[in-house]
Amino acid sequence: MFSHLKPEDYPALARFFTAHLYPLCEYSLSSVIAWNRCMYEVSWKLDGDLLLLAETDLEPPAARRLLMPVPCPFRDIPPEELAAISRRNRGERYYYIPESYIQPHRAGLESLFNITEQPGFMDYIYARGDLASLQGRKYAKKRNLLAQFEKQTAALRKVEVLSITANNSHSCLAMLDRWSHAPETGARLDMLKCERKAITSSLTNFEALGMHGIMVLIDGEICGFALGTRLSADTFVLNFEKALDSVKGLYQFLDMQLAKSLPPHYAFVNKESDLEKPGLAKTKESYYPVRKVRSYTLTLK
Repeated sequence: MFSHLKPEDYPALARFFTAHLYPLCEYSLSSVIAWNRCMYEVSWKLDGDLLLLAETDLEPPAARRLLMPVPCPFRDIPPEELAAISRRNRGERYYYIPESYIQPHRAGLESLFNITEQPGFMDYIYARGDLASLQGRKYAKKRNLLAQFEKQTAALRKVEVLSITANNSHSCLAMLDRWSHAPETGARLDMLKCERKAITSSLTNFEALGMHGIMVLIDGEICGFALGTRLSADTFVLNFEKALDSVKGLYQFLDMQLAKSLPPHYAFVNKESDLEKPGLAKTKESYYPVRKVRSYTLTLK
């Protein structure tokens, strides 16, 4: 029997995510909890040494799919076992299967599953040091935007960078309202209700979910924030980043300051996928990912 996933489940399930090797952002427990009940309902159950996660669409027809099982302690799951798990849990399809699993198991998988790449769900991975320094010719445009921020804003106004905590996280929600109603934003961005719900969940449960983030204040007023959480031992996943477009270079400043604020054991930052949005893909490519991780679905034959 699957149980509905709740923030209170985090302490009991966190142990499954301490040593897993799945590089896709969907395997951050905090992220899964934050996005739960936005477009789908997430449920879970224990199956021996495995944690099983399932997504069920909120809109009819309410299709259900499984995610890659997460063993504790972590181990490789052969295709035959993956098929058996699917059959006994009435799940015909798996979502978010990283290419790092597909490649070494392709022959075995092809005999049991139809393998399909998931467009829009390829994750972009960056070196944290690159984001924190923006050194080299390829980042010249980013440094130019930072210089404009320094000249037009930081030199004339008081700029502060603060860590997000349980005590000040509510300020980010107030800024989110400003951001979603700003003319510059409204002209080209659609602030989805489910995204606001996920951000609210992350901020409300900020410490309980082990989130990390920063906010930028200009003359005492919050104008941008970025937050995320642990994906794996060496990778941080950036879940949300919002800044007022009216402040030139603020996004670049926010992005650099977040990278600088991360603990040193994080060598990489996963900035999630582009959801097949050309503008989003262009922005992600402009920061020069060190690698991109493709996502696949598996459907039982």
